[in-house]
Amino acid sequence: MGASRWSYFTPYRRSEQDALDELREEVFAGDAAYYREGGVESLAALVASGWLEEEPAHSVLDVERVVRCEEDMEEPGDVRVVEAAEAVELFGTARPVREVVEQALKRAGDGWFPPFGRGSGCCTVVHDAEGSPTELCFWGCTGD
Repeated sequence: MGASRWSYFTPYRRSEQDALDELREEVFAGDAAYYREGGVESLAALVASGWLEEEPAHSVLDVERVVRCEEDMEEPGDVRVVEAAEAVELFGTARPVREVVEQALKRAGDGWFPPFGRGSGCCTVVHDAEGSPTELCFWGCTGD
């Protein structure tokens, strides 16, 4: 099938891991009919089954852990938090608003934009016009 990029916006939470866990549950619930046909009734059962290793979902279901590490050091299954200096590099500001993030993600297919490893992702805090955090954006690339 090849590589596919995915992205999601979710309400801001201080814990990126909690936000990722909730988002993955929501996405699983939306895709549940597909997995239930295969006898999988929960996200935990899907992860334990190894199904995603054989047939990635091409969505946020393919990542599990939020990590803080150097750029390009995330492993498959990781979502690396984009910190302030990298946010400036990617979005032109340390406090990007949703429109800026959406535009950057649209351009991602045209060339350089993390993550570079398949099966991993990134996340950043999205701000309102006054600079307050309002959302988290998770994005990544899945390939098989």
